Amino acid sequence: MAVEASHFTLFSPPNIEMMYQNNGSMAYGTKPEKLLPAYHFRPTDAFPATVSRKRSRDSSSFIPVPFSVQNVDSKGNRVGELTFLAGDISSQMYQQQSEIDRLIAHHTEKVRSEMEQIQKQNTMRMITAVNEAITKRLKTKEDEYLKIGRLNWTLEEKVKSLNIENEILKELVQTNEATANALRNKLQQVLAQVQQQQQQQHHFDSDAQSYCGSNYEEDNRQVAENDDGEGKRKVSGNDENEDCKTTSRYGRMKRWCRRCEKEESCVLLLPCRHLCVCTLCVSSISFCPVCNVAKTAGVMVNMSSS
Repeated sequence: MAVEASHFTLFSPPNIEMMYQNNGSMAYGTKPEKLLPAYHFRPTDAFPATVSRKRSRDSSSFIPVPFSVQNVDSKGNRVGELTFLAGDISSQMYQQQSEIDRLIAHHTEKVRSEMEQIQKQNTMRMITAVNEAITKRLKTKEDEYLKIGRLNWTLEEKVKSLNIENEILKELVQTNEATANALRNKLQQVLAQVQQQQQQQHHFDSDAQSYCGSNYEEDNRQVAENDDGEGKRKVSGNDENEDCKTTSRYGRMKRWCRRCEKEESCVLLLPCRHLCVCTLCVSSISFCPVCNVAKTAGVMVNMSSS
């Protein structure tokens, strides 16, 4: 089984010089002795080479000793040789070990700070990229919002103009409808007036013809009844359109009054419109002498020829 070896020092500690003081002399330097030559160290790298940390069980109890000590007698006549490395070498080794530890710690701290700095830089880059993307998207959305707002304002203005135009068209339609209704009513009134005038003219012509015919028949009847020959009238039977007439001294045809039979009939009675009385008799009658309809008014008719 591999066992992790503990840290062993290959050199003696700096206070090795104090050993064997009970014998009255130092372990070295009392007499010239032949010492082994000092080790010469070659310059090495700052980082030691990696070695395997696994060792066997048998070698775990073996500790190499860099020096040898010769025994001395009890009287101190002979002092054994002591071979060891100088204390300054061991102190240099400790100093180098501490320097290596310090360099490793410094390098570790430097690497850690660099890693933290790189991580911070990466985080800041990521945050900056995210902020730029968010800002760009927000700007795009804001531009779209402004564009939609302008389009909405344009549509509102167009709707307002269409509403105004619609109101104008409604007023124009109402005005045209009112004008058309007025023209239609006026046309109907004109047509009604024309039709009424035509009907009145037709009735007037027929009434005038009937009036003349009634006067003619009545005159013939009265002429046949009067034997004394007074008030004889000359009747022409050949012309159907001629009225019952008599020739006056002025050479024109006369219609005699149905009441006095002496004056020419020149008053038109209303509402029956019979031309059958004179101006002297119109005030003394209340009914038409022809149809016995109640008289409401009388209209003077000018029978003289111009």
